[in-house]
Amino acid sequence: MGILRTGLYCRLSKDDMLQGDSESIKTQKAMLTQYAKEHGFLVVEIYVDDGWSGLNFDRPDFNRMLDDIEAGKIDVVITKDLSRLGRDHLKVGHFTEIYFPMKNVRYIAVNDGVDTANKNNDIAALKNVMNEFYSRDNSRKIRSSIRARAKAGLYRASFNPIGYRKTPGNHNKLIVDEETAWIVKRIFSLANAGMGAHKIAKIFYEEQVPCPSWWLYSRGEKDYSKRFENPENKYVWSHTVIREIIRNPLYLGHTVMGKTEVIFKVGKFKNVPESEWIRVDNTHEPLVSQEVFDGANAKIESRRRDTTDNFVSVFSGLVKRGTCGKALGLRYWGKDRHHIYVCTTYARNTKACSDHRIFYEDLYNAVLADIQYHARLAYEDREKAVALAVKMNEKADGNKGKSNESRLKQAKKRYEEVTRLFDRLYEDSLSGRISNDNFTRLIDKYQTEQEQLLGQIETLENAMQEVKHSQSNAIKWADLMAQYAGIEELTKENLNLLVERIEVSDRTETDVETEQVIKICYRFGGYIGERRFKAKMLKTVCKRKCPLKERKDDEKISFVS
Repeated sequence: MGILRTGLYCRLSKDDMLQGDSESIKTQKAMLTQYAKEHGFLVVEIYVDDGWSGLNFDRPDFNRMLDDIEAGKIDVVITKDLSRLGRDHLKVGHFTEIYFPMKNVRYIAVNDGVDTANKNNDIAALKNVMNEFYSRDNSRKIRSSIRARAKAGLYRASFNPIGYRKTPGNHNKLIVDEETAWIVKRIFSLANAGMGAHKIAKIFYEEQVPCPSWWLYSRGEKDYSKRFENPENKYVWSHTVIREIIRNPLYLGHTVMGKTEVIFKVGKFKNVPESEWIRVDNTHEPLVSQEVFDGANAKIESRRRDTTDNFVSVFSGLVKRGTCGKALGLRYWGKDRHHIYVCTTYARNTKACSDHRIFYEDLYNAVLADIQYHARLAYEDREKAVALAVKMNEKADGNKGKSNESRLKQAKKRYEEVTRLFDRLYEDSLSGRISNDNFTRLIDKYQTEQEQLLGQIETLENAMQEVKHSQSNAIKWADLMAQYAGIEELTKENLNLLVERIEVSDRTETDVETEQVIKICYRFGGYIGERRFKAKMLKTVCKRKCPLKERKDDEKISFVS
């Protein structure tokens, strides 16, 4: 047997450190290096993910290790134990029982006595389950700690709510933000005057009142640069945001936490029943009185129309506008109450966005057809599916991969030339062939260029690494899609596993037909092409570019509860 090229993988999560795990990264490296030396393995690379959860398999160095395996650089992977590889027993099992054997890679977990070169590895399955139980228990302990802090009245949200700021030196306590508090007070005042959330949003646009997301963006708290590429969006308020402000007891001076919680392993949030929320009264200065709060809520509720038909969209949170990336809202359309996704920003202000509309039925059929096609392709021809994902991502990046490779070669070549020029200049200076002034001037010039080239080389090398990472992701996407070959219907569950977002374009309408394009951003795969389809026709009056409120009564859009 030849020398086995070995990769050592080390991982330490923040949870491990909180639990007093003595196996630091340094200790893991030393232990695994010694093991490899004793058993005659040639260590060619050490991969380290410090501060990454074992439930998250999208780790930087873990992905780098997979890239090296795909490139045929690694024969053996060694970890301290199975939990370092991960704590999701299904995913760990996938790597130890399917992926590593398929790639002819031997896997060793030293402390657990697991070695895929041996046939008797039954203990591995049990260890995987035990590791997941550990993570579940740890997750429960963390949630318990969070709830304890919430019960103490500590504000724990990441961003400042409009009207308040976090106290300097104590980010768990709120103080009034004089710059925005008046906006909150005006919302309650207008609501008490009988105005609905849509009307308030219109007034704020006319009065040029900046929306909450703009305040976060302008203060550097959150990146909304894409949204505010259009200056009009600064003053576009969501009726949903206004309604949430009116309903929020935060503005009475009370802290309410625990409205959502993270679903274990999935990493997504779910709503918690109101009866389980944690409320602590009088934690900060109120912006409105109880009387004003109750009056505003009563007025808002009295304006709500009973439009519910118990319809639940499978696309919740996924449908976005192709131009600015903001979410589309689900509404009713016309006398027949068709479900349709529309641009609520455009409905309020035609200058703020273009007229995105798509019937729910059209969206459902188009997305299902796209998933069916790619899932069947991944199942029948995995290599072709991977190649397609890589090609489409390169196309989306403007063939940056090839361009960056060429630029990297040129930058390295020029760097070597500049280095040789340095040597020649010193020789010329010592021999007197060049004056001191010219020497100093040229040295400064070449040094500046050298520094620039080093920065350019680093940037391009990082970009090349990103390309490799995209190839690894293409494989993950194909493997994931193949599991859904034969899919017959869409659910919230399978959509959230497969899709990150769906972008809807404007409709292209003629007197004969209507055409529409959607772009689906797949998990791991990115944007794998576009789906063009014949959309449902709208009535003639709907073709003109006008706010929704100007349409005839039988064509008005109403809210879906």
